[in-house]
Amino acid sequence: MFKPQSAPARAVIRVPLRSILLNPGQPRRHFDPETIDGLAESIRQHGLLSPLLVRGLGGGQYQLVAGERRLRALESLGRGWAEAIALPAGDGDCAVIALVENLQREDLHYLDMAAACRRILDEQAVTQERLAASLGCSASALANRLRLLKLPPRVQEALRRDGLSERHARALLKLEDESEQLAFAEMAAEKRMSVQQLEARIDRCCRPAARKARQVSRVVRDNRIIINALLDTVRELKRIGVPVKSRVEEKPDGIDVIVTIPACAGAKK
Repeated sequence: MFKPQSAPARAVIRVPLRSILLNPGQPRRHFDPETIDGLAESIRQHGLLSPLLVRGLGGGQYQLVAGERRLRALESLGRGWAEAIALPAGDGDCAVIALVENLQREDLHYLDMAAACRRILDEQAVTQERLAASLGCSASALANRLRLLKLPPRVQEALRRDGLSERHARALLKLEDESEQLAFAEMAAEKRMSVQQLEARIDRCCRPAARKARQVSRVVRDNRIIINALLDTVRELKRIGVPVKSRVEEKPDGIDVIVTIPACAGAKK
């Protein structure tokens, strides 16, 4: 069902744009307006060279299987019709066809591809091995790509924004803390680090000694912030004339900050 097969040529039909419903399983989630404008200009000059792929829903309605970029470009040109090929495809076939078509026509972001594969596996009766075969990749390669969906949304957005590669993204999976993942993603983008450089930095960070040192450093930093805030209050009391005293005592299980205010501090003689 999901294995691409050669099919006989199908007739091209004219379909009103208003009768075409978008594909809810569209793998591509981000459409670059400049790319759409460029495609629209190409269609204006040379016509639509590749028909849309649709499937009939009955009642004169069609669902777009592949070609949303072309459809958007046609709409921006104010066109009322589009050349299309109607496929007798089921939901599962449509999802795979749309994914393959996007991969063939323009680079699809690896996170969009991973999300589309996840939807197909969750919604269709297809195994990971069969889906991988349909996409022309190994089951292990598909599994690695699906693992990227474990990255938090903010980390995924950083990967998109900074143009980091799929291998950069896989390196971040070694980190468990979202803030660390974000920090390393930003570092990789700012310093234009190769995948090997990023992996080496993360490996050093994940060593037990390095992780323990970071944890201790974070605790010390946080304690200093709290202690300084308390001492700032003490200094302010002294400034306004309150004879307050303070001392800081470090203990094995923590730090005591003791502030003493005389009982008669507010009384006047």
